[in-house]
Amino acid sequence: MEWECYVCSRTFGSGRALSQHQVALYHDEPPFNCNQCSYTSRTLSGIGEHMYTGIHYKYRCSCCNVTSSTEDKIKQHEIEEHSWCSECDRGFQNYNNIKMHLNSRAHRGNSIACPLCKSLFTTAAGVAHHLETGACPNASRLNRDEVYKLVRQVDSGGLIAKNLIGWEGSTTYQASGLAWNGHYFECYFCHRLFNTLNSLNQHLQSPVHQQKLYHCPNRVRCRKEFTTLAGVCNHLESESCGAMRFEAVQHQFQGIMRGDRLIAHR
Repeated sequence: MEWECYVCSRTFGSGRALSQHQVALYHDEPPFNCNQCSYTSRTLSGIGEHMYTGIHYKYRCSCCNVTSSTEDKIKQHEIEEHSWCSECDRGFQNYNNIKMHLNSRAHRGNSIACPLCKSLFTTAAGVAHHLETGACPNASRLNRDEVYKLVRQVDSGGLIAKNLIGWEGSTTYQASGLAWNGHYFECYFCHRLFNTLNSLNQHLQSPVHQQKLYHCPNRVRCRKEFTTLAGVCNHLESESCGAMRFEAVQHQFQGIMRGDRLIAHR
């Protein structure tokens, strides 16, 4: 009768010789251990079977061999490491792109309501744009300037609102036929070209050439400034500078834009 070492497959003529061999070469314990519990196995395949049929590695990544005990951990791994959305079965070029996708209507729906007309939007930036452009049917007096005044009153510490001493409101620009350069209507400020005078005036009436009213709260790493509340909200929602998480932006916005603060603008 022969005794075989299960580690190196060497055979011996007696159990005593096998025991001496195992003690001398540390082959006396199973060489494979579960890194989640005290289970051991003489073979790697035994550990694999334990992991995948037991309680440890029930869920496997769609993109690699990483496994986890919970589906949420695997989804988070797929997002962070592979920019992969398992719900949509779709990959993205980078982490920022998939974060934008996860915060879009496809996943979040329309869950942020206008405090005045109750129209639903996907993000705080959408509500801000709705109010700043005067699109709310219950607040025709609201515009970019009025929203800034409201935010400045609430944000007395200047977290996002710039403290513009002497600011009296937006400047109005109006182009005439003199903007025609022989081929197009040209913006005097940025030299952008337009086919019609009406298109040029729409451009001039937008916030693009107005004074910047807001800044990113991350003043150390990010010095970006914005002409609209929607702009700073969109910047923060992207999480590009790490100043605030997407969910925190929605919460903070709803605190600033409460209905009772907007009633005077109806």
